[in-house]
Amino acid sequence: MIKVVNVISDTNIGGAGKCVINFCKNYDKKKFEVVVVLPKDSKLIDELKATEVKIIEIDGLKDKSWDFKSLFKLIKVLKGEHPDIVHTHASSTARLAAKFIKDCKVVFTRHSVFPVSEKIKKGIGRLLYKTTNELLSDRIIAVAEAAKENLVDGGIDPEKIDVILNGVENIKKTSTEAKGKLRKKYNIEDDEFVVGILARLEEVKGHETFVEAAKILLEEKKVKAKFLILGTGSKEESLKKKVKELKLEDKIIFTGFVKNVHEFLNIFDVQVNCSFGTEATSLALLEGMSIGVPAVVTDYGGNPGVITNGENGYIVPIKSPRETANAIEKILVNKNIFDHMKKKSLEIFENKFTVGVYTKNIQDFYIKVEEEPKIKKVNVLDIFIILVIFIVGIVGYAYIKKDDGMIASNTQKIVYQIRTNESSMRAYEMIEENTTIYDSLKNGSIGTIIKKEVEPSIKYGINTETGETVPNDVDDNVEIVFTIEAQATVTDSSISVGDYEIKVGNEAYVRGKGYAGIGYITSIER
Repeated sequence: MIKVVNVISDTNIGGAGKCVINFCKNYDKKKFEVVVVLPKDSKLIDELKATEVKIIEIDGLKDKSWDFKSLFKLIKVLKGEHPDIVHTHASSTARLAAKFIKDCKVVFTRHSVFPVSEKIKKGIGRLLYKTTNELLSDRIIAVAEAAKENLVDGGIDPEKIDVILNGVENIKKTSTEAKGKLRKKYNIEDDEFVVGILARLEEVKGHETFVEAAKILLEEKKVKAKFLILGTGSKEESLKKKVKELKLEDKIIFTGFVKNVHEFLNIFDVQVNCSFGTEATSLALLEGMSIGVPAVVTDYGGNPGVITNGENGYIVPIKSPRETANAIEKILVNKNIFDHMKKKSLEIFENKFTVGVYTKNIQDFYIKVEEEPKIKKVNVLDIFIILVIFIVGIVGYAYIKKDDGMIASNTQKIVYQIRTNESSMRAYEMIEENTTIYDSLKNGSIGTIIKKEVEPSIKYGINTETGETVPNDVDDNVEIVFTIEAQATVTDSSISVGDYEIKVGNEAYVRGKGYAGIGYITSIER
């Protein structure tokens, strides 16, 4: 029997967490013993309890890849479990901890697809990225060919990488009565098609393209349809504003967060994915395919690995509203195309994307890994080498910057404020001081909230009788002021936290546990 310890840092249920849950529900208990290590209070815990796998909760790890405070806790846990394989998901610290365990193989899954930084593609950055990942991992899983390409772009040997596509359970088909009830709730007429997009409402998910494509279909092509936008995110208010400006509020419908995703997929005629910044193997696309829903997707990331152009959907360029609209129209108005794609969606799903296929592929991967020679465990010399490479990388990068005449920079603590527009008291109450706040566009930490304040949201208009400027009431909206502390890179011309520029007046798309908002930076202190 092969014992596998999965380590995942997620506190919410995302794509990586669903993959772990699906495997734990379906693995061969006669051949494998599975343990899952994760942060305390993670939302994954309740789902995993039903699978009866052993669950170990630890303080730390929460949504962090590198969390050295958790390193020795993980070493202790892993030594107590004596695993044959440690499989990590978004936890580089767990990979390092696992290398201290005798006779243990270490693998990790790359669940995301995004452009590789230029700093990693060449020079010291590439050497450091390659050396660290190859030293700390016996093998790597990429969930899409595009994810493998990202890893190879960073210098990792392609022979160390296995592409294993995600798989999902078939979603439940709902009754005609249930479909009718849901359609009625959103005022969808019997002769109207339903086109939907299911993704976080963030810039890189391409909802603006979806809205513009809907406008073309409704106003130019005269297609009778309702367009459903499922989910929440930092772009919600700006998207609603755009829809209102287009006077399409009765045709483009925001459902907000929904738990019963399968019920919506059951009324979709076409599912759309407009991503242009991050997309691996979309579980929403797979779930739609499980009941035969054709899709129109961008040619970004893992989408082409899920949709075969002309078979179970169409592939279009990113940020192309007209081509997106044309592809949707072809499926909706041509019954032969729709029926063919519905049939092919079911066939492709059964052959490639069921949870059974996914589980078998992961189990076969574990068996292969266990049979291969083990990369030696990390010792003091290995750690010394990593530190030397890291220091050389920093010195070398600084030298290159200086040689290129670039502005020298230093790191220092700053305090700055962000004021959000048209938030709610409910969002304010969800916010906790001394927690991390993130840039929702790039998903990077931008500091720690050290203070929160709330003020009425006031807009001004003209009194038509007196001509005076007067304040208008804005329902229950409020403005939230965050005071944020962060370690920033400061130069003579800029201040930044990671890739996030701190500049008074800049728009800010922020999120944290239980809330998201849009605002702007109002002040900076050094």
